[in-house]
Amino acid sequence: MVSGHEQGLLPTATGLEQAAMPHRKQEARSVLIIDDDDESREALAEMLALHGYVVATATDGSEALGYLRAGNRPHAILLDLMMPVIDGWDFRTEQKRDAALAQIPVIVISAAGRLVDAEHSMRKPVEIDALLTMLRNVIDSPT
Repeated sequence: MVSGHEQGLLPTATGLEQAAMPHRKQEARSVLIIDDDDESREALAEMLALHGYVVATATDGSEALGYLRAGNRPHAILLDLMMPVIDGWDFRTEQKRDAALAQIPVIVISAAGRLVDAEHSMRKPVEIDALLTMLRNVIDSPT
């Protein structure tokens, strides 16, 4: 199940937290985190929310595809590879087959040795400053 505040979204940062983030743009950026590890997924979601991102989460590729096919369009997807049901490799194949979904940038975040066809990737454990920089670059780059 996609989780968070009102239909899969966690609240964005408060005004105080936003004031402390000079790099934050006016428009809230949204991210979908796809990871079966509850602790990793929720920690990352909380960290991104504190940095002003609107976050939705899914525990596997099947949930994520359902969320996306329902019309939700995050600015970026953070994708783990090793998951049950539909893993990251199969999710990426399905995402690329759908023209509407293929345009959403993906950052692969995984401890897996073999990475998937994605322009951006990081190995776990993730260094949060590097991830935030990568997210800003991915989201703000012209398509």
